[in-house]
Amino acid sequence: MSISPGHIQLDLGIVGPDALEIMSELISLFCITVLSVALGAKTYGERFKSINYGRFVVILVYFTSWAFATTSAVIVSTNNNNMTSCTLGMLSCDIFYAGSKIMIYAWLVERVHLVTAVKTTRFKTMQYRIHILLLCPYIIIFALMLTYRNIYLEADGKCTIGLQLIASVPLLVYDFIFNLYLTWLFMRPLLNVGMTSRANWKRSRLYRLAKRTLVASVVSLLISFANVLVVVITQGHERGLVCLTMCTVDVTANVVAVHWVTNNSVSPNHTTDMRKNKNMTADHMSAELTFDAAEPGL
Repeated sequence: MSISPGHIQLDLGIVGPDALEIMSELISLFCITVLSVALGAKTYGERFKSINYGRFVVILVYFTSWAFATTSAVIVSTNNNNMTSCTLGMLSCDIFYAGSKIMIYAWLVERVHLVTAVKTTRFKTMQYRIHILLLCPYIIIFALMLTYRNIYLEADGKCTIGLQLIASVPLLVYDFIFNLYLTWLFMRPLLNVGMTSRANWKRSRLYRLAKRTLVASVVSLLISFANVLVVVITQGHERGLVCLTMCTVDVTANVVAVHWVTNNSVSPNHTTDMRKNKNMTADHMSAELTFDAAEPGL
């Protein structure tokens, strides 16, 4: 503080957000808008009685991603010179981001079950039970995320968070391999249906679904891989708002991919007819995979 005869001047430092913080807020608001529109579109006209397990998982993917994006936007605006906000930012990544990823895995497992175990209840199939067990290692990874993490304020008050290598490397390897494995398991039966179908495969709804799934899976896989790879490269020393913004973009991209794949492009009357029809035709399979068909069983 300096005092002069004419006035008193207080040195309060930076009182406004920097350019990176403004950019981060704008990206977060855009992602929240996209997630809100997607969640509203997915649940519009939906009745509680019509929500089967597949639809429930999809809605949870949307909701956990929206919750993470909203929480991140609030935390980013209070990140500097605030240890509490910095810690909450890391917890948001650990809880909401991890929760969103688990829901994505559950959705992938459900899709594989629908194309590999036709008319068979979930827990009566060995493959489904194995896939549920393969989700268990994420509990260990989650524990590592909570234990081996960096949370501190720089000398200039900027929040720095991230995962140490002992937590980020297993997360990177698990996420990439499990996603790739489930995508391959899902695509293989669809291609077999196309090769054995007498109808024009490339004009069928199932072909369009398979094509969308492949594109969406590759894009989501690359974005998620790049996000976690940055965490590994920085060894968990990443500015909080950068980390939160990248994770927000990651979960938003996943939701957009899921929405694109599960978007119903047929008329309601045709969907109703497919729900009444129990035969596993190509159209009925595509209805199952967009969760428009009747519940296949628990």
